[in-house]
Amino acid sequence: MTEANMIRGHRKQSVLLTDAELLEMRARQRTFEGAYWRTAIMAVSTGLLILKVFTKEFYKIGITFFVFGLVMLGIAVLRRRTAGDVFDLSIPFQTSGNWVLLTTIVTLVTYIILLVLLLKL
Repeated sequence: MTEANMIRGHRKQSVLLTDAELLEMRARQRTFEGAYWRTAIMAVSTGLLILKVFTKEFYKIGITFFVFGLVMLGIAVLRRRTAGDVFDLSIPFQTSGNWVLLTTIVTLVTYIILLVLLLKL
C-alpha cells in the first residue's frame, strides 16, 4: 500500500467522513463513552483508595463512592446500548433528558449520603 493511500496509518477508503463529521463523531463518542466511563472509574478508584488507606470510620464513605461508580458504569452501559442512532450523522444530536435526569438524581443522592456520613464523623 502506498503512502498516498494512507491517512495516519488507515486506508483512505475506510474514512468516508469529512473533517467536520469526524470532529462531530469524536464529540459524540466523548459524551457517550468518555464522560460516563471517566466518572465511573474515578468514583470506583476513589472508593477503593478510601477503603485501602483510611480507617474503618471512613469505610462507609469509600463504599458510597464505590457504589456510585458502579451505578455510573451501569448508566454508561445502558445509555450506550439504547443510544441506537446517536452515531448516525444524518440525524441531529439530541441530549437524552431522561439519562441526564437519572444521572442528576443518582449524583444528588450520593452527595446527600456523603454529606450525612461526613457530618456523623
